[in-house]
Amino acid sequence: YGCGSPIPLELSGKAVLDLGCGSGRDSFIMSKLVGPEGHVIGVDMTDEQIAVALRHQDYQREAFGFEKSNVNFLKGYIEDLEVLGIKSNSMDVVTSNCVINLSPNKKRVFSEIFRILKPGGELYFSDIFSDRRIPETLKNDAVMVGECLGGAMYIEDFRRLLLSLGCSDYRVVATSLVTLNSPELEKKVGKINFYSLTIRAFKLDLEDR
Repeated sequence: YGCGSPIPLELSGKAVLDLGCGSGRDSFIMSKLVGPEGHVIGVDMTDEQIAVALRHQDYQREAFGFEKSNVNFLKGYIEDLEVLGIKSNSMDVVTSNCVINLSPNKKRVFSEIFRILKPGGELYFSDIFSDRRIPETLKNDAVMVGECLGGAMYIEDFRRLLLSLGCSDYRVVATSLVTLNSPELEKKVGKINFYSLTIRAFKLDLEDR
């Protein structure tokens, strides 16, 4: 499903990387937006998801009227894009929709993102964040993880993480409170609030925020 719609409106001719692309829904939308002069790479770790995306690749190409597909789906881990051959300073835009929360090594994910972005490139993603740190017992709770809550990033830790990677300023462009709709979950999380945020961050050499 996803947390938001992290797709910039103007992508003509751009090179875009979709992290955790799943069955390719967002990748195909961006395929249309980048046009035949652009290119989209979708990365996912799940064989079944990649298989679904590949089955629809020719259909989408024909629907968009492209002579050849401008989408490439790769199986791999978002923590290690180098092994997939994605070079440094090669992508204009990186997107992700409710996936980074599932990573056990978020610092590695963001480090890879800023490695492969071109100078001035943009990270535009949606994910689940929390208003305080989540206890280890909840981080490892199967239901919490399955609901994309266990790995939610504490917003201040996220700010510090990006700062440590040289990104001193980012912008929240959309936010909504996550409604749990489960007395069991509400009891587990106590006073922790969860939010779906859509964030823009640029690979720019800024003095400070």
